[in-house]
Amino acid sequence: MSGEISAQARVLRGFAVDFLTAHNPEVARRIMAPDYCLSIGGFLLDGRDDNYLPATVAQLDLFPGLCVTAHDVVLGEDAVALRFTEHGVSAREGRGSSWGGITLFRLADGQLQQGWAEEDYLARKLQLRSGVVNAIAAPHPAPWDQPVCVPDAQTEQAVRSWLADPAAPLRASDEISAGGAPLAALIDPAAIAISTLFTAGSRAAFHAVLTGTYAGGFDDVDPARAGSDVTVPIAGILDVEAGAVTRAQICGDRLGLQRRLAHG
Repeated sequence: MSGEISAQARVLRGFAVDFLTAHNPEVARRIMAPDYCLSIGGFLLDGRDDNYLPATVAQLDLFPGLCVTAHDVVLGEDAVALRFTEHGVSAREGRGSSWGGITLFRLADGQLQQGWAEEDYLARKLQLRSGVVNAIAAPHPAPWDQPVCVPDAQTEQAVRSWLADPAAPLRASDEISAGGAPLAALIDPAAIAISTLFTAGSRAAFHAVLTGTYAGGFDDVDPARAGSDVTVPIAGILDVEAGAVTRAQICGDRLGLQRRLAHG
């Protein structure tokens, strides 16, 4: 019907605005299936009520004024993706922070069935330590008014060809990282395993796991760890033109990599 946003946009807006920004877990119970699970930072939060909601509500409690700003949206028939920034003041440190990420979801029966996400928690850690909040990029002017696009075989072929090179995401035109070393300075990639991928017209979103060796780059990690085997989960939104990836927005779990190297 003219004048209405799509069902896909409504559920994604419900997630970003009505649930997270409004701090309303009851919305999550409406828009997420009971067996909803989220893969993030190498962990699986399996089950909406048993694992996902307790972890997410704990973060909302830690940042009682947390807001979500949408920067990019991809709407497919049965999958959606969002590039976002979360921002607020930590109740523990009493300092503000902003950190970006990418999340994507599979949909069924009008609900979120499964999610994959990566967020730049290293940026959050650095800001809470320094007390200086990073600037937030401009919001998308109309994130929930984007068209729903059907899957495209040529887009998928171009994306899979691009992802066949594990170094391709590290040459991303738009890496979501702020402060500290970027992904390309941290890992020498050897392989990439795609967790999920969907296309919507000339756009695509994916989650994958990079494997390789640590290249150095963390100030607080023993330099002797260079050369250690590492894994880094990443999420991305890609644009394709004339059979080639022309823009790549990528977010990787830098903080998880740092912690594994420091304590592994």
